[in-house]
Amino acid sequence: MRFLRRSAVVRNILLFCFLSLFFLSIVNSLFSGTSALNLESFLTFLTANKNNVALSLITVFTVVRGLKISSYLFLAFCAFIIIQSITVFIQDFNKIILGLTFLYSVVAYNLFLFLKLELDEPFYNPQYPNNIMPSFENKALPVVIKDGGKNYIGHLTNWGKNGFYCKLINATEIPTGKIEVEVGYEGYLFQAIGTIVTTRRGGIGVKINRNPVPELGWPDFYGIISELGLKPC
Repeated sequence: MRFLRRSAVVRNILLFCFLSLFFLSIVNSLFSGTSALNLESFLTFLTANKNNVALSLITVFTVVRGLKISSYLFLAFCAFIIIQSITVFIQDFNKIILGLTFLYSVVAYNLFLFLKLELDEPFYNPQYPNNIMPSFENKALPVVIKDGGKNYIGHLTNWGKNGFYCKLINATEIPTGKIEVEVGYEGYLFQAIGTIVTTRRGGIGVKINRNPVPELGWPDFYGIISELGLKPC
């Protein structure tokens, strides 16, 4: 799957992985009594702690790729940092280190929850194999994607409150950027404006940004099909 847009959650996670190394460097500086804002000391710390650097890079890679395991790997990485910080605290009983560790733990856990929720969004989960179009039989949900003057016809393969994934039918090219969405159901036409955030073998993941017609937008369509019991395969 190819990512076209990175969410604020993902960007914050990537920044936090780097800051985690800086945080651990500060903890060690407080323990040794050296300057916590010395660039040379920070680089020396990175050189001496290659395991931390390697684990952070692995975590960053999985987050960037949007892998399901990335949220739990991120949690493991943060736990590894916290254990090292607590180990330093036990040796020194520095209350500043304890306070920083507590604050780090709170931020890390909240970011983990945000990342887990983000990766569960339908526009990251196509719900179909690379080369097989899922069959919904009488529950097929067609969707029209409008990109400028071009229209693309597809079928929804996964959907939620904030967006959907669809498989395009006989598309010779894949649209990108902001698009218009039209979904017809039971004689009603539901419209929305969205952004394509992922693509995969003729399919696109769309995050809904706004609804031009408040009463006939994506939330209304999602609410109706949910009440009728229509769910992704």
